[in-house]
Amino acid sequence: MDFTCHTTYDQKALTAMARAVRKTVRAERSRRVRFCAWIIIGLLLVSLWMSWGNVWQTALCCAVIAALLLINWKEDALNGYFAKRKALPGTDFADTTFYPDYYLVKTTAAESKWQYDKIFALAETRDYILLVMGMNHAMAIEKAAVEGGSVPEFCRFIEEKSGRRIQNIGG
Repeated sequence: MDFTCHTTYDQKALTAMARAVRKTVRAERSRRVRFCAWIIIGLLLVSLWMSWGNVWQTALCCAVIAALLLINWKEDALNGYFAKRKALPGTDFADTTFYPDYYLVKTTAAESKWQYDKIFALAETRDYILLVMGMNHAMAIEKAAVEGGSVPEFCRFIEEKSGRRIQNIGG
């Protein structure tokens, strides 16, 4: 049985892909970066308290704290936005067909044949199954667009072929 799927790479899909990469293959690095960000926020709060009389320094500390909190909160959406800006023309949509030995991804720009052993991690959100192929690369499969079987059958198929377990990453 061959599974097929049509995926639209919009902001929602790109955000899910960024989240999948961050929570799987970049998990350790992400924890270190977030820990450092919280240390910087703590130091800025101490600096803010010590410089309360200086208006410009207080405003600057508040602006940097707000920026760091916003980046921590919207990190995946920001990564998805920049990925969209760097994407090649003609890669807004993809038709993927899963065969027993490989899967074929067709976009307006190109056609790519991938082996299942190139998948580093599998992740799942409410709307997508995500195939992580590297530290900066992932592929989204819209659950609503899977044809050729049910979503649980597809999940079993992709887990068996890749040798990986699907991680639920929320969202």
